[in-house]
Formats: sequence, C-alpha cells, structure tokens
Amino acid sequence: MYDALVVAHVACALIGFGSVALSGVYGAIARRPQTPRSTDETARYFGSPNRAGWLLLAVPFLGAGALAMRPTKGDIGDVWVAGGLAIWAVAAVLLLAVVRPVEGRLRRGVDLASSGRLLMWASVASDVMFVAALGLMVTQPK
Repeated sequence: MYDALVVAHVACALIGFGSVALSGVYGAIARRPQTPRSTDETARYFGSPNRAGWLLLAVPFLGAGALAMRPTKGDIGDVWVAGGLAIWAVAAVLLLAVVRPVEGRLRRGVDLASSGRLLMWASVASDVMFVAALGLMVTQPK
C-alpha cells in the first residue's frame, strides 16, 4: 500500500505541477498576440479547462497517507514534511487565486498580453516551488 501511495503522490505532483508549467508556456505565447499564430495557439490550448492542474490539490493527502504507511514511520514534525506542506499551501493558493482565474480570462480571450504575462510568472513560481518540494522529498532533512 505504501508503494502505491508514493506512486500516486509523485504522479499527482508531476501531472499537477506539469500542467501548470504547460499553461505558463502557453501564457508566454499569449502575451505576444501580435506574433503570427499566437492567438490561434492560445485559443486552441485554452479552449478547454485545464483539469489536470486539480491533481496538485491531492498531493499532500497522498503524501500524508504514504507517510502514515511508511515502514520506518516518518514524523509529521520533520523539516521536510512541514516544508513540503508549506510549499504545497503556497502552490495551492497560487493555483486557485491566480492560475485558474487567468486561464479562464485567456479562455475568454480577455486581455491576452497581461493575462499571459501573469500566467507565465505564476507558472515560474510554481516550478520553483516544485523543485524546492522535490529537493525536500529527496533529501528528507530532519
């Protein structure tokens, strides 16, 4: 059961953060509407909602489940666990308060340049958080 939870935890993190990163790439394309085909690319990508990003919200629950099932029982008070939860909380707020609303604006074609720029930078911040969380999960400092 432990292995299945770890695989689900990692898969949700990769897919969730990855989808936010991909939205940031298309946000960067959208910020230059005068570039040939950028409006078509933006409309195609943001034509449907990014449901994969929601997987980011499952990450800490699967991680907590894996931690509870871990054969060597981890401590919820360890630095890497608390740090991972803090990073996830910031990423979740970023997803809900910035990424999702901006994706909606881009889907409606509203203010492509500034919406695309905001999404691009939110994606960069999310990528940095993913790398920091990954570092904590790998090194597991006490």
